[in-house]
Amino acid sequence: MASANPGIIQHAEKPHCPICLSKFKTPRQLTCLHSFCQSCLEDYISSKAVKVMELKQFECPICRAVILVPRKGKTSKMWASLFPINSILQSIGGEEKDEVDIPCDCCLSDGVSVTANGFCIVCEEAMCTSCIKVHQKQKVSKDHSIVTIDELTNNPKNLIRFDKGFRCQEHEEEELKFYCKDHMITCCANCCIVHHRNCAQVLDLRKDAKYLLKDVKPLHILGEIKKIENLLMDVEKNNDSNIVSLETQVEEMTNRIKKIKKKNK
Repeated sequence: MASANPGIIQHAEKPHCPICLSKFKTPRQLTCLHSFCQSCLEDYISSKAVKVMELKQFECPICRAVILVPRKGKTSKMWASLFPINSILQSIGGEEKDEVDIPCDCCLSDGVSVTANGFCIVCEEAMCTSCIKVHQKQKVSKDHSIVTIDELTNNPKNLIRFDKGFRCQEHEEEELKFYCKDHMITCCANCCIVHHRNCAQVLDLRKDAKYLLKDVKPLHILGEIKKIENLLMDVEKNNDSNIVSLETQVEEMTNRIKKIKKKNK
């Protein structure tokens, strides 16, 4: 697979890490699709090390989705490096350069220079109009998401690269090809059958890649709402527990008073 076209990256506004608010350095992508600098993710996981080590999971800093640790037997310091690199964000994080025409990668392989006007997110290749038409007719690539160069350069944050090495933690031989909006997490085909068969919205990552992050931005709000709901449930449980405890204490005191009255008769 070809690497992201450098000409495209030269046009893009550089996104920033949500934790350090600086340009991305070795951006690592979590299963909830949010990305962070590797060092920022290491510090974040380390700050929650005690809880993380016990549960073998941690919450995404943005959407609070539960992220399972990549592999067992590793220290929390090493977990961040096991998540796949977001190659699009890494490429965008390079030095600023003068704008240049973006050549079609497919035509370049044949020794011909043609200006590209589209980009395949799955193949990470810039394409001219003719190559896009061929690409969309081929059986193996007809479902690939293709965005225009304008979409790519004006909205670089809306692009996701799903690395072939991004494997399911439960089914290690399976690629993460789907995204469950109900649970806000990526999953493999087996997980879809076992864990998400009753979920209302399970998206195909390759088909829906360019639309997916339209819903990812407000996920931190949904995460906070869920967090508040959980807190309210805990408060309600504690109230119920306190009521039961109070009733028990009243009953014990009543029994003691009865015993004292009997002794004094």
